Amino acid sequence: MKGTVRNSVTLITVLLLAALVNIASAQTSEGIVVGTFDSRCVAAAYYRSADFMDEINALKAEHNAAEEAGDTELVEALAARGEEKQHLAHTQVFSSGDIEEIIWLIWGELPGVAQEAGVDIIVSVWDIIYMKDSMRFVDVTDRLVSFFDPTDETLELIVEMKKVPPIPGPMLPEDSH
Repeated sequence: MKGTVRNSVTLITVLLLAALVNIASAQTSEGIVVGTFDSRCVAAAYYRSADFMDEINALKAEHNAAEEAGDTELVEALAARGEEKQHLAHTQVFSSGDIEEIIWLIWGELPGVAQEAGVDIIVSVWDIIYMKDSMRFVDVTDRLVSFFDPTDETLELIVEMKKVPPIPGPMLPEDSH
């Protein structure tokens, strides 16, 4: 009797393992669908948005007020912050710099974008260094760009940006560093 139960348990275990292997191989043959985006385009949409322009105008107003008050230390600090923002923008728009602080602004929208696009994961196209030919990709750039209410001019710029590769960071002009 013990041998029959043990043989039955072994047979059931083998059958369950075989079923699990079949399920796993069926899932991997369909594969993960990857949503990709051109980070430069998302950055351009953000930096040309009304929200960002409001932030820059506030920085300029603070800078002007500091100048009028004769607060040279604050003037220099605000000028340095402006230069840092400009360098970051150049790195993100013209090269392939990380845009995590921009993505953070739309973080809550990403599950909806993934669901709408039918993707399992979303990554910057510039972060992919190898892929199998069998992988399936869906471009979600335009969906991400849309959260920044781009103007027609910005959308035209983005269409052109997609046609050219990013400039390698070390090749950016010196004044953008």
